[in-house]
Amino acid sequence: MLNFFKRLNVSQKIAFSFMSVILVGSLLLSLPIAHTATSTATYLDHLFISVSAVCVTGLWTESIYDSYNIIGQMVMLALIQTGGLGLMTIIGSIYHTIGQNIGLKNQIATGAALNHSENYKIGDFLTRIIRYTAIIEGTGFILLSTYFVPRFGWAKGLWNGLFTAISAFCNAGFDIMGNNSLIDLKTVPVLNWTIMALIVLGGIGFSVWFDITNQIKNYAKKRNGRKLSFYFKHLSPHTKLVLIVTGLVILTGASLFLIVEWNNPGTIGPLSVGDKIMTAFFQTITMRTAGFATVDYTACRPVSLLIFVLTMFIGGGAGGTAGGLKVTTFALTIMLALREVRQIKHVNFDRHTIPDAAVRQSFTIALMYVSALFIGSALLLTFDPGQRYLHLLFEAISALATVGVSAGLTPNLSLASHIVLMLLMFVGRIGPMTMALSLRRNRNNYDIRYAKTNILIG
Repeated sequence: MLNFFKRLNVSQKIAFSFMSVILVGSLLLSLPIAHTATSTATYLDHLFISVSAVCVTGLWTESIYDSYNIIGQMVMLALIQTGGLGLMTIIGSIYHTIGQNIGLKNQIATGAALNHSENYKIGDFLTRIIRYTAIIEGTGFILLSTYFVPRFGWAKGLWNGLFTAISAFCNAGFDIMGNNSLIDLKTVPVLNWTIMALIVLGGIGFSVWFDITNQIKNYAKKRNGRKLSFYFKHLSPHTKLVLIVTGLVILTGASLFLIVEWNNPGTIGPLSVGDKIMTAFFQTITMRTAGFATVDYTACRPVSLLIFVLTMFIGGGAGGTAGGLKVTTFALTIMLALREVRQIKHVNFDRHTIPDAAVRQSFTIALMYVSALFIGSALLLTFDPGQRYLHLLFEAISALATVGVSAGLTPNLSLASHIVLMLLMFVGRIGPMTMALSLRRNRNNYDIRYAKTNILIG
């Protein structure tokens, strides 16, 4: 098995590591000791939930609350944490901690999975990821426990706090409080704002954390007596782009949700102004990739579902626990379109020119993402023609973007549609490009140049 793993290319190693965890997880979840007395889940249900947990999505075919006891929930939590950080990240950090070398090829594979190009520093990078993850999840656990412990008691309250904190940070969207997600808790500020913070911190990307914390440390040292704005200017262009686009997506999405749903009695109509604003921000943030819900999506107006589809499509930051196309990929695709409209040669941002290779790859990923969404939603419509296409599209992008929200369809879909959703979740977690490269045979590709010709476009 070890020799087989060594022969795989980088993309195949990433795909194989996720597939291995999914398979092991499905077997563990299928053990009788992991089930409640009321569980009716079959092996295919366990497999679906394992895929959803490892791909940090949040969709399920059988109720988590009714199917798994504390042992099953512990297995799920391990799958969520492993899927959020990546198996190679965890193994690599352990090797680095005990002073073992994971090898150059595995360093490259791990770096590719995390969108980290400096392979010679990958050990320190992995260690920092684990340390920051523990601090952020630990803080979230403490804050959430202040609500759960008085409500459920110490044991169950602490367990709910830990499970929800890890699920939120890993952008998984699973909870163990019932079958209505957080709909009954949408007016609890400490719960909502803590989960929102965990989702954003997990979804902006690991490299963004480190860049921001480095500048905060520099500011704390009062180097050269500079103002805070000076240190913001010295953030990397990648960090600035992630923060700007993330902020725009959240503000725009929350504003549109408020406008459309303000008087909707099925969603936020009966709430106070403050609770409406909190719910709008929660829904926009969770739609970027997390999967928690504080409203019933079947009661939302159709235009709200379309807005949610676009938000899920864009997703979060690269190199983190978020899914979706990624905010930087989306931004570069828009910049490419603007470049062509303006008839200029380069794509520039923050007084830097972005390499053409990165811009072309962003467009390629976006095209593959749209294709996967179209094919997936078409297959769902084929296998379940009686369902509304908007709701099927909602389920498809929720799976592909590893969001995990549902318009109440997933448990009621056919077996063929469940398989389609599993494939979409897997492709969405490892990325369409990585998936395509993992299926490619190793062969020599020759870059041949022929005589030029013109093709009419437009």
